[in-house]
Amino acid sequence: GIMHKADMNYYPSQIEIDAIKDTDPTVRAKAITAYVYDSFHTPAEEDFAKREGIMFVGGFAHPPNKDGLLWFVNEIWPAVYEATGANFYVVGSRADEEVQAVHDPDKGIIFKGFVSDDELRQLYEHCRVAAVPLRYGAGVKGKVIESMYWGVPLVTTSIGAEGIQDAETVMKIKDSSGEWIRELTELYNDTDRCRQMSDKAAEYVREHNSIEAAWKIVGEDFE
Repeated sequence: GIMHKADMNYYPSQIEIDAIKDTDPTVRAKAITAYVYDSFHTPAEEDFAKREGIMFVGGFAHPPNKDGLLWFVNEIWPAVYEATGANFYVVGSRADEEVQAVHDPDKGIIFKGFVSDDELRQLYEHCRVAAVPLRYGAGVKGKVIESMYWGVPLVTTSIGAEGIQDAETVMKIKDSSGEWIRELTELYNDTDRCRQMSDKAAEYVREHNSIEAAWKIVGEDFE
């Protein structure tokens, strides 16, 4: 009833719009970007051969982040570490003892916990690849858009890519541990492909997550 009273209903992804239309096609609704930037980032280190490490970012009060991290550490990371020798940096606040226990420098796992905005920026500019191994959750994931904003090549799951238009053109989407091991290993060891993915991700954010892009969608409803 509230939707029908509104002139327009906005949702942060087309998946949600499709669900609404399946329920009631007469509802006026549009998908708008959930993340908008007024300035854009140029990577400080464009030579990905000089970058090091794989990073995960997520607040651990949110259960999907803990689940995804533990799945990654237990089923994916050992094989990736053996093949790459990379460090895995884990960033996020409110970690319980189980999450903190993943810290194991001898296996390349560096638990950072909560970091400042400046340190997070430095990690995005230092690491070669970002991993978003979410197995459940809903909506557009901020950590995915943020990784693209910083131009970090990304491997995620179908859940991690949910709601992002043409996601497969700017990130690698894999759902099984075996697929993750192969994709993450190959990508990490191919710095030229990392550079190409970085450029595509940054271009995607400029096109879809700018103020101008958002206004193209909502502007006609206010003019």
